Amino acid sequence: MSLRTNVTLVLAGENAELAAAHDELYPEPVAEQIPLSITLLYPWIPVERLTDADVQGLADFFAARKPFTFELTRVAEFPGAVVYGVPEPDEEPRDLMRSLWARYTDSPPYGEHGGDPPPHATLARLDAQPPRTLEGVRERVTGLLPARFVAAEATLMDEVEPNVWRVRKRLPLGNQ
Repeated sequence: MSLRTNVTLVLAGENAELAAAHDELYPEPVAEQIPLSITLLYPWIPVERLTDADVQGLADFFAARKPFTFELTRVAEFPGAVVYGVPEPDEEPRDLMRSLWARYTDSPPYGEHGGDPPPHATLARLDAQPPRTLEGVRERVTGLLPARFVAAEATLMDEVEPNVWRVRKRLPLGNQ
């Protein structure tokens, strides 16, 4: 089994209350050491094939982009799967995602060629124990949304063992 990599916008450090709600509602990623975030590219290059040149190419990609601001404004769901925070405006995170998918065609979004999932910050799995619902998540985050974020860097994460992740490199947006 190959260990995986992913590229995210980590949000947890910018809003402790929303990050705490995420950790409470979605404990599976907490054990995996995945914080509240928006996934930009998953999976990327398997850990054993990842080179310094790959990481530098990714760093250069983000250096050519400008930081941007958005808010998680409300919750929505992928029916039967997850409840997530909706970023608005979504043009800049969506553009980042699509540009990465176009650049790394061997790494389609969530492993599915032809997919175009919207940017989202997963807050809960619907099939969790105890079961979660859209309404329950909405109640838990009442007063926490909208939440403003500044995307000033992306984060490259890799698995150190199955389902246990670590930050490999922070990738600043723009020439900071």
